[in-house]
Order: sequence, then C-alpha cells, then structure tokens
Amino acid sequence: MNSEAGRVPSRWDFLKETLPGGRVGLFVAAVVAVHLVAAWFNAGFLNADEHYQIIEFAQYKLGYQPASALAWEFAMRMRPALQPWVAAVAIRGHHALGLMSPFAIAFSLRLLSTLLAMAVSFELCRRCLRSAGRTARQVALFMSFFLWLAPTLHGRFSSENWSGLWFAAGLCLLMDALDQGPRRARSAILAAFAGLLWALAFYSRFQMAIAIAGVVLWLLIVRRRSTALVAVIAVSFAVGCGLNEVIDHWLYGVWTFAPLNYFDVNLIQGKAATFGTAPWWMVPLYLGVVLIPPYSGAILALLAIGSWYARREMIVWIAVPFVIAHAALAHKEARFLIPLLYIVGPWLAVCLDRLPAHARATFGRWRRTPTGRLNVAAFSAINFLALSVAIVSPANDSIRLDQWLWEYGRQLRPGIYAFDERSTGLPGNVTESFYRSDVAMMPFTSLDQMRAARVASPVFVYYRGAAPAALTTANCTPVLRTYPAWLTGLPAFTRLTNVQPASICRLDVPR
Repeated sequence: MNSEAGRVPSRWDFLKETLPGGRVGLFVAAVVAVHLVAAWFNAGFLNADEHYQIIEFAQYKLGYQPASALAWEFAMRMRPALQPWVAAVAIRGHHALGLMSPFAIAFSLRLLSTLLAMAVSFELCRRCLRSAGRTARQVALFMSFFLWLAPTLHGRFSSENWSGLWFAAGLCLLMDALDQGPRRARSAILAAFAGLLWALAFYSRFQMAIAIAGVVLWLLIVRRRSTALVAVIAVSFAVGCGLNEVIDHWLYGVWTFAPLNYFDVNLIQGKAATFGTAPWWMVPLYLGVVLIPPYSGAILALLAIGSWYARREMIVWIAVPFVIAHAALAHKEARFLIPLLYIVGPWLAVCLDRLPAHARATFGRWRRTPTGRLNVAAFSAINFLALSVAIVSPANDSIRLDQWLWEYGRQLRPGIYAFDERSTGLPGNVTESFYRSDVAMMPFTSLDQMRAARVASPVFVYYRGAAPAALTTANCTPVLRTYPAWLTGLPAFTRLTNVQPASICRLDVPR
C-alpha cells in the first residue's frame, strides 16, 4: 500500500467501500455518540498538567491567579503559551455570555478537542488508506475511533492530545500537497499550511519535533525530489514558531524562547528525571495495556514486523522514531504516547497490508475459522466493556466534589463542616483558582461540640475515607461520594488505586 498513490476517495465513497453493508449512517452516528458521551462525562483531568500548566496560566493572564501561585515551570518560562491563550479566550468568551461555571467552560474545551480529533482522525485515515484492502481500512477505523481509550483521549484539552491532532492535520495537508503533481503553486500553499500546523503541534508539545523530523527525513530520503517542499515547510514552520513566540511574550511579559528553556531545564539540567525514571521496555508495556492484553502481544508483533515490510511508508517513519525516542528518554509516562493515537490505526493497517502475500492469506484464512472468529469476538467484547466504562467515568475522582462545592458556594449558603482535625483543609480543588468554590471549611470533632455551638440544622459534613461512627449513628445522609460506597468497600480497590474517597452528607444536628 502506498499512502500517496491514487486519488483520495470522497468521504462517502471511502466509508461505503469500507463498512460492511455500507452502513455509513450507523457508523457516523456511533462515532459521534460515543465521543460526545465521553466529552460530557470525562470531566476533570487525566494529568494535573492539563490545569496547572494551561488553565492556571490562563487564569493568571486574566487576573484571577497571582504568578506566585503558579507551577514552577512558569518561572522557568519553559511552557508554551498557545493553549493558555486558547483557554483565556474561551474563559473570557463564556464570561461575556454570562456563563460563569468553570465546568461549562471545561466542557466546551473538551467538546472543541473532540470535534477536532474526530475530523482529523477520519481525514488521516482517508488519505493514508486510499489503496488499502477493506480489512485494513476497517482495522484502521476501529482503532482510530473505537479503541477503548480513544474517545476519552480525543476529548482532552491537553498538550499531548492537541499536539497529536495538529500534527495529524498537517500530515493530511502534506499528503494533499504531494498529490498536486505539476500544480506546484497549489502544492506549495498546502505545504506551507502544513508547516504552520506543525508549528502549532510543536508549540503544544515540543516532543512532536521527533515526528516532524521523521516526515522531513522521509521526504528527503524516500520520496526524494521534495527539497522544494521541505524548504517551504521549513519557512512556514519558522513563521509559525515566530507567531507562537509572540504568544509566549503575551504570557510571560518578556521575550523568551520556551523550546530552548524546556530543553535546558528538562534534559541538560535533568529536571525531568527527578520525577522518576523507567527502563525502555515501559513504552511497549504502556502500549500493550492500551491495546488490550493478551491480544496486544500479537498487535505489537505485527507493528514491529510490518514496519520492516512497510519501511518506505511515511507513517512508519513517523511512528517508529517517536516510539524509540520515548523509550530512550529516562522519564516516561503513558500520556506521552497519546499523539500515537492519531496514527496507530493507519500504522497498523499499513503494517497489515504490507505483509507478504502468503502471510496475509494465512491471516485471512485464520480469521474465517471458528477460532479466529472467536478471538475477534473476544477482543471486541473486552474492548466494548472497557469503552463503556471509560466514556462515562470522570477523568479524576475529585471533580464531582469540586462541582458540588462550587454550586453550593454559588447559593451563598453556610460553610461545610469537616469532621475531625485531619479534614480541616478544603478538599483538594483541582487548581487554586479555576474551580475555587470559596466555601468555608469549619472543623469539629464531635456532635456535642456542634450541639454546644447551637448550629442550625441541617448542616453538610465533609469527611474522607469511611464514615465516622458518630455520623453513622446520627444518620448523616450521604449527598455526594467521589466513589460508590460498594467500590470503596473492596480492599482490592483501595490497595490498587491508593485513593482516599471523599464524601459529603446532610446532618440534622441532634438537640
């Protein structure tokens, strides 16, 4: 399969030729429904960087947060300002419309991320798989839209997700530029826009330089005679970087060069390694978990073997260096691989389609056997169950508590009572400003203390862990739990997650 050969099919033709029975409407409805459900329910953050280094930076520029309260990266001027600028625009726009809820603003950012991700993922599949077999196309679409974590990750307003989607969008434009043939002016324009989008990808997450370098090397070594296009991309990329430097000046108030600062602090000074290091094999382990064990072993083997047979394909020159580079870096986190989500479907399809004819034939015969059908059904069932849980689960456990407190505070009601001395602080708001509820937390150690203070009933009580015996005896009615009671009662859950659930209950103070 040559991802640059042949005409790019129309969106309708691509789906009709790919899907069983041509069920285009059903497929589109399922993709949209699953992604919208995930965008609605996946509130909170997968990693605190989504808020501490994006939302809080925006809050600082809007005057809602002092610089002294920001993460240490702000003082180092090592984080790009692109996404904080987008967040600041979104916050100010919602406030102008009278929409003050931070949860509505966060949902809008997730929805924007989801819509962009769906469009880009489909367009990349359509261009990469124009000459692929039907099975390879189906695999790519399934992995791109219905892999159990895909809808959740597509909705993240995170640097990892946004860098991946802008890179994939630029890749689509580059493929269009390569299709232009003698129309050199149009080809140059498309390549220039690809360079600008890759600048957005780079200033969303600097590690995307690895993927961009892979494309450039492919153009020079495999494609050849693409020097002019590379020059156009380089110039437009530089222009895009310059525009992003202007945005960085908006954030920091001085001229700086965030990519160099990031490289110096994290790699030269070794700051990233202080947050933990891991061996190279953690990267395939991360991929193995996402791709559903035990089937992930076969998928990873197919990617490794197929990449050799597809070694002249652009997608391989992107994915393989990206994986190797992250395996080589000392500090590793699973989220660093999120940009792969946009290319794993086409990458797997390319590897499958490029296998020798006898291997493809053997695989096709096996897939039609009872054993093959059973394994495909089992993989699909496991994926469906995991997908069903992932799309309706909040990204972190504290967000429901933050929302309850924010809405309670908006009603100008009395403060919350915290049971015992260990719970006297506000319960871990996601940020210092964005979700702040300004609800007072008043400690007490016994119901007698509350009764002596002549507290008016009813009151709301906050506690962590299991309900204190005094509250259970007094029939304090639960109104919110960060985790279901049956789940927190399982010893295995508390051991594996290492979380301390929080609860709020309604209490009629006994007299």
